[in-house]
Amino acid sequence: QALFSLKLATPRRLPSHLRCAAAVASPLPRRLPAAASNGSPEQRASETDLESGLYLVATPIGNLEDITLRALRVLKCAHVILSEDTRHSGKLLQHYNIKTPLLSFHKFNEREREPIILKRLHEGEAIAVISDAGTPGISDPGMELARLCATEKIPVIPIPGPSAAIAALSASGLPTEEFTFGKIRQYCTLHLSIVIILSIQ
Repeated sequence: QALFSLKLATPRRLPSHLRCAAAVASPLPRRLPAAASNGSPEQRASETDLESGLYLVATPIGNLEDITLRALRVLKCAHVILSEDTRHSGKLLQHYNIKTPLLSFHKFNEREREPIILKRLHEGEAIAVISDAGTPGISDPGMELARLCATEKIPVIPIPGPSAAIAALSASGLPTEEFTFGKIRQYCTLHLSIVIILSIQ
């Protein structure tokens, strides 16, 4: 009788407002690599829902909780994560139980890695790039790779996140109409409205 009651209580169709919500929440299909698209139904079902392209993923600048849900999804679904320091990034991935493989990508090997990465992108893979902290490509590796991808019509998708400069500026009490964030060299003449030098331990 309990089983019979359970069947009666289970609606055959979702209410219209729930069907709409489910449709909006459904992930978009990704472009599969050619090799994967020819695989078994089980292989295709196990593929992630991430579109092929280069994902520039911003990571925490001091607190591991300062990361977006979207960034975590991209890191979990990517085929590989290019990391400035795999040991440092490994702590972040371990904290969120992310099993995606890491591949070192820094200023000493980026030229060597770029052809291999471009080949994998052309084959339909989704590749994420992270730096030790903040947004890759901003005073960190990734700028040249993003430029090459744009030249070769490969999608480059920024995944925004925390910014040290904006965080400091918002709490400084200083005017925020105009400011400059960048490296200051000894020979530069400073004629800026606001200069923020921030170091996060």
